[in-house]
Amino acid sequence: MKIKSFICIIVIMLLTGCSTFDTRSKSSTNNELKTSLFYNKLIQGSSPNTAQLNLFFAQMPKGGDLHNHYSGSIYVETYLDWVKTAGYWINKDTLHIDETKTKASISVDQLRSDTKLYRKLLTLWSNKDFQNHYRPQLPPDASFFNTFSYFQTIAKNHRKGLIILRNRAIRENVSYLEIILDPVDYSYPDKSLDEKLEKTDNKKSVSRLLDKLSSKIDADHRFNKKVDKFTKDLEAVHKGIDDDKFMMRYQTCAFRDDAPSLVFSSLYAGFKAAEKSDLLMGVNIVGPENGVTAIRDYTLHMQMFNYLRQKFPDVNRALHAGELTIGMVRPKNLNFHITQAVRIAGAQRIGHGVDIPYEKDAIDLLKEIKEKSVVEICFTSNEFILGVKGQNHPYLLYSAYDVPLVICTDDSGVSRDNLTHEYVLLATRYKPSYKTIKKYVYNSIKYAFCSKSDKTLLINALDARFKKFETQMAAYSDLISK
Repeated sequence: MKIKSFICIIVIMLLTGCSTFDTRSKSSTNNELKTSLFYNKLIQGSSPNTAQLNLFFAQMPKGGDLHNHYSGSIYVETYLDWVKTAGYWINKDTLHIDETKTKASISVDQLRSDTKLYRKLLTLWSNKDFQNHYRPQLPPDASFFNTFSYFQTIAKNHRKGLIILRNRAIRENVSYLEIILDPVDYSYPDKSLDEKLEKTDNKKSVSRLLDKLSSKIDADHRFNKKVDKFTKDLEAVHKGIDDDKFMMRYQTCAFRDDAPSLVFSSLYAGFKAAEKSDLLMGVNIVGPENGVTAIRDYTLHMQMFNYLRQKFPDVNRALHAGELTIGMVRPKNLNFHITQAVRIAGAQRIGHGVDIPYEKDAIDLLKEIKEKSVVEICFTSNEFILGVKGQNHPYLLYSAYDVPLVICTDDSGVSRDNLTHEYVLLATRYKPSYKTIKKYVYNSIKYAFCSKSDKTLLINALDARFKKFETQMAAYSDLISK
């Protein structure tokens, strides 16, 4: 009888919600519901409450940013601080960095005291004031990619830069960054193989040529030395970055506009380094996708990834693909970039993926991406470089088909924005539910390239952060509704 009575008491407690755990669970659920209702109120109507949304998303835990470039994430003002510290100069005619003084050189202090010249430099080293037509302008895509030539001399100060990006992320409630670094400093030019690679698109022929090039690279005494130096340097600059609030990992890359042997040797070194390093999570390919060489060799580059993923099966692949739109290239070049990134290169994540409406068999491709890949959405970057935004943005296609998505910044220093702003754009333009917003945040950890154990730590921390955030937002919504 005593046992039966005890069981009855336990059943009654469970049914009536008398346990401490259940009370906490209900409280947490209520806070989530209140936060969701508050968010819905902010996005209502044709003019969402942007000021409140800025506050909301600034406070919200945002998980990770999986698509951002190191050099493009540092602000111009920081680069100028580094130029001054290094004892370099600014060329007043070209506004490039002079490592030694010339007749045209001025100091950073002199530059900053000349308001007109300083403003001009800001517009050349970033996207600032582009929409105000402050200067004679290149097309937006050329203006964006040209910025890197101005600060590349000083951008290699990785240690200081990574600390800056870490601290900025923590302040913004971002707990994980996956940063695209420069390529491994290795190249193996081979003009004779370049000519042969450029003339064939046969998969078997390409593989045979890449076998020859791989053998030459393997026999080059510089190869392993360069790879080892890259991984050791990365370990050195990474020290002190991770803690219980934050984690950072990296990708390396190759440039699209180089000759085939240079692209392949850079990719090969990147795959080799990623295989060796616990910090280097994957390999990418970067540069304007509409460049002459990039267009000509696109399929060849995808075949290079295919070749290397068989050689290094454990190395992750995130590819910039489909960063194109109508008018940038001939229509035929909009038909296959994402397709080949998924089906030939085996990309686990697609950066941008903007030309999806124009891809051949786009509906079948959407199904395949949903099953095999993830799309990195970069609203500000797509709007500036491609002029694609609002109802023209493929976010509407991907979200309708329930393709896994992550929200990213791309180059926040050049674009002068942050991840909070990207979420504000998402909310004001497309009004997804709070549940969907949270899904994207958790996706940024779920589809990160870090280890399973790291993901578990990040997910557990994210759970705790959302409970705290939703408690805060529930109280805030009660306060301002009085």
